[in-house]
Amino acid sequence: MRSYRLEGFGGTESLAMRDEARTEPKPHEIVVRVRAASLNRRDTMILGGTYPLPARQGIVPLSDGAGDVVAIGDAVTRFAVGDRVTGSYFAR
Repeated sequence: MRSYRLEGFGGTESLAMRDEARTEPKPHEIVVRVRAASLNRRDTMILGGTYPLPARQGIVPLSDGAGDVVAIGDAVTRFAVGDRVTGSYFAR
């Protein structure tokens, strides 16, 4: 699996590409194969250190993305493998 994660703080923020093993989802998580993504203003603020909330090391800055569910945790009931999904950072 390839991911782009936030690295560095205090004016040295940057995106770093990593090749990682696909993780198994925890009981209430799903794994999504991202097929479309875009960085928006929120993402650039996180990368630039100007977002009002603190960024976490290693976070994937992806506010806008869509893809397919490829794995679900044991307690997941609202999604199934193969569902097409999009993320939302305002979950409620």
